Amino acid sequence: MALTTLTLVFAALCLSQSMADEIKSLKEEIAVIKHLLKDQNERMTKLEMENNNLKTALSQVENDSLPLKDRLVDISNENRVLKHVVTDLRRQMTTILKESNLATLDKQEELGDAFRKTDVHRRLLLPDAGSPSTTPLPVETVAFYAYMSKPEPTPSNHHSLIFDVLKTNLGNGYNKFSGTFVAPFAGAYVFTWTINTNPHGAHFINLMVNNAIVGGTLTDTQEAGDYDSDSNTAVVVLSQGDSVSLRTTSASDRAQIYADVHAVTSFAGWRL
Repeated sequence: MALTTLTLVFAALCLSQSMADEIKSLKEEIAVIKHLLKDQNERMTKLEMENNNLKTALSQVENDSLPLKDRLVDISNENRVLKHVVTDLRRQMTTILKESNLATLDKQEELGDAFRKTDVHRRLLLPDAGSPSTTPLPVETVAFYAYMSKPEPTPSNHHSLIFDVLKTNLGNGYNKFSGTFVAPFAGAYVFTWTINTNPHGAHFINLMVNNAIVGGTLTDTQEAGDYDSDSNTAVVVLSQGDSVSLRTTSASDRAQIYADVHAVTSFAGWRL
């Protein structure tokens, strides 16, 4: 009986020691968990503070962008207004130009009528029909004359000829750099040209009004050992701004167009 009691007491002591060790271990684990929770709480607090700071900065940016948005709206409205103003100005300029052109044409017609009436009256009054008229021209005189300063070697097809020595240019219609005459006034014009070609060559030359062919010449020395010189004249009706020039054609054989002081290759025109 006494042995059994001692055994039970020993077992109880062992069990108590084991439970004490487990409780101690649990306390240590709980302490570790508390420490981890404390670190997590500190991190969460720090993240919340950073998040609040970001919200504050974002709110500040939004507040700062409000004036910029308002300014962009104002600029857009101003641009829309300016577009309307530019459109109105263009419309007004178009109207003014049309009225100016119409007034110019009406004035020219009035001056032409007055000139014709005066001329008829003078013819009836003057005893000598051959006497020169002293009546001034009703419109500005337009006339030009230019020639090449040097030969044009083997020009290509559809090559615009440039007469770079400008001797007469009343009305400033001829451009010696492009070889083109632009009509400053509407009316009937006379154009005449002379083209010289070297031996053993041929050139078909067209008189162009804008993109239309209105005249032409052929200089041909293919079957002869000498030079060739050909001229032509055309009378055409032009509108203001029409361009007139001379150019080679696809039939030209690219021989040299000859030009010197003894054989002038020239282009001239005047308004009737």
